[in-house]
Amino acid sequence: ISTSIAVGMAAALTGFLARYQNVLYYFQECCRPEWISCNKTGLKNDLNMKLYGQHVAAQVILKAVTGFMNNENPKKPLVLSLHGWTGTGKNFVSQIIAENIYEKGMTSNFVHLFTATAHFPHEAHIDTYKTQLQEWIRGNVSICPRSLFIFDEMDKMHPGLIDSIKPYLDFYDNLNGVSYRQAIFIFLRSVALYFSKSVIKANGH
Repeated sequence: ISTSIAVGMAAALTGFLARYQNVLYYFQECCRPEWISCNKTGLKNDLNMKLYGQHVAAQVILKAVTGFMNNENPKKPLVLSLHGWTGTGKNFVSQIIAENIYEKGMTSNFVHLFTATAHFPHEAHIDTYKTQLQEWIRGNVSICPRSLFIFDEMDKMHPGLIDSIKPYLDFYDNLNGVSYRQAIFIFLRSVALYFSKSVIKANGH
């Protein structure tokens, strides 16, 4: 009898813990669809209503982001390169994307923003920056494959630092046991004022 009671209590406890953990998912951010999913309607509306004068860019971004997020097994990470002078909406676009994928938007634990002049200010420390950046990306993608990395001021970033993250952007099943194919990388670059409009590139297209 005691054995039966013990087995029954263990089963009940296991069931309770499983239900308790599922409840926690709704209150504590985690790498699950409850917290990370693409709001296509919201993304479309925000791009069309808030991104003034960038209709072509809005269409390209919407197609790239929604197509990627709807693919559970993409062949490579989503890479968006947004070029334009100050005021064309590059930073605003990255914010819109984050807000329509992550429940907590830019404050999500899975959204990572790097600014060249703030995070990598000293050229003499480039080797240290490269190691730290690679470890940060690797560690966070290991925790959540659907992580978002935003790199601002790419025009001010050391070429060696850019080269250090290129392997994460290509067609690899995994690198040292970590797959980056579900991650998103957004690169923001300012260009000279004589350009007539911003240039949007999605995965090299």
